[in-house]
Amino acid sequence: MEKRPRKKSFLGIREIAQIAGVSTATVSRVINHPEQCTEKTRRMVEQVIKKYKYVPNETIKQIFSKSSHTIAVFIQDINNPFYTHLIMELNNICFRERYTLLICDTENDIEKERAYLELCLAKRCVGIILTEGVSHELFNDIEIPIVALDRKDTSSQVSLVTSENYYIMNKVVSYLCNLGHRRIAFIAPRYALETVENRFRGFLDFLKAKDLPVIPEYIYREGSALDVSLGKRALQYFLSLEEMPTAVICANDMIALGVINEALLLHISIPGTLSVCGFDHILDDYLFMPLTTVEQDIPQLALKLFQSILNPPARPAHTIVDCKFIQGKTCARASRK
Repeated sequence: MEKRPRKKSFLGIREIAQIAGVSTATVSRVINHPEQCTEKTRRMVEQVIKKYKYVPNETIKQIFSKSSHTIAVFIQDINNPFYTHLIMELNNICFRERYTLLICDTENDIEKERAYLELCLAKRCVGIILTEGVSHELFNDIEIPIVALDRKDTSSQVSLVTSENYYIMNKVVSYLCNLGHRRIAFIAPRYALETVENRFRGFLDFLKAKDLPVIPEYIYREGSALDVSLGKRALQYFLSLEEMPTAVICANDMIALGVINEALLLHISIPGTLSVCGFDHILDDYLFMPLTTVEQDIPQLALKLFQSILNPPARPAHTIVDCKFIQGKTCARASRK
């Protein structure tokens, strides 16, 4: 006959053993190594576990385990919808594969990254995913797998996953060129993020390849954030010029959103007066018209990052995921005025 334990919030392994009439070691074997138990004992203990909804204490299990089935992701700008989409994809994969995703909002701060790294090691994380941010040697000689998304690692000890940020700009520049645009601007923060620099190099190189002028006044590099306010400030600056550009390419969709919102406030027609291109393809639910942009394959990026943690290569590898040009409604043929 079962002995009923005194009422408490969570039953522990001792209570389960008491109810089943076995030792705590037997309960532990049923949970962790059922093949070592007789079928009669296993069934009896499992029935008690199921009846009383026993959940093993994960903290205790981690102390005696080399890993916790937890994967950490370091996010440098959690307000950016790109990272929201990435977290959702990573979480879906982790949930499906029975892993836990630990989200570390580092705000591009090396001290926060150091503190989160200590937490990850204490929690015995399976691995760490780094997103773009400060580059340093903090993660050198860490024994657990580490993979970076777009982050340049000077030591080359970390595997890297990136989107194709350079050559895709050829399609963006060609598209605007075919629409008759010759005065094309570029907006990005001054802070040298690896993705931004590759997109900017592509912009410059493919303008030159098409014999289009690179006009210094049309390159707006200011601030450190890829956000809406940068797009607003950039448009105000372009309006102060004697002759403003007819098209702008933005380093991401949030900047493009800032340009479009400011243009609407100032009664500047998009795309009638100004054509706008973004990068990421994350704003279809926020704009009154589809944005012309570049789509990063976020599900594929998340999958490659997860696989690099679970099956790390013998040597650091660089995986490049293709992008796709999206022809929206925010670009039009250049005016002949």
